[in-house]
Amino acid sequence: MRSLLNGKLAGAGVLAVAVCSLALDATASPGSTKQRVAITVKGSDHTFVLTPLTSGPVESDAGTELGCCWGDRWVVRDGQRIEINDPLVTLTGRRGVITVRYRIEWVDAGNGYSVGTGTWRVVRGTGAYAHVTGSGRSAHAWPPSGFAGGRSEGFLITR
Repeated sequence: MRSLLNGKLAGAGVLAVAVCSLALDATASPGSTKQRVAITVKGSDHTFVLTPLTSGPVESDAGTELGCCWGDRWVVRDGQRIEINDPLVTLTGRRGVITVRYRIEWVDAGNGYSVGTGTWRVVRGTGAYAHVTGSGRSAHAWPPSGFAGGRSEGFLITR
């Protein structure tokens, strides 16, 4: 009985070591490259420019921007009314397609203007962006005439 129990414990120990190794491999990506980038969107013609801010595998790109599929809710924080939305934005460039989920908090800046700040994260990509993840922060402007544009900065990680 004792040798059977020792065999089970030894097997459980080997399994635990294997699971820990897999967990470490999943989080530690020695082949990954982290690169700082900026994505600038022009609202009037729904275009974008992706600009690398540090060297790495992601190259400059430009193309069209299309936002859809967002929720909308309102909160009051310290007496100020804030609109929170989460658009799914598809950037279609010469090098591929990158889809980004934003979370933007909009505040009234007076005289019909709104400003928004938030976060973004990559949802999926194709072409040059097929193995890219990443996230960062963003700022957006909405004058009385409609969405003017925004700038997102952060890191793209190529696996």
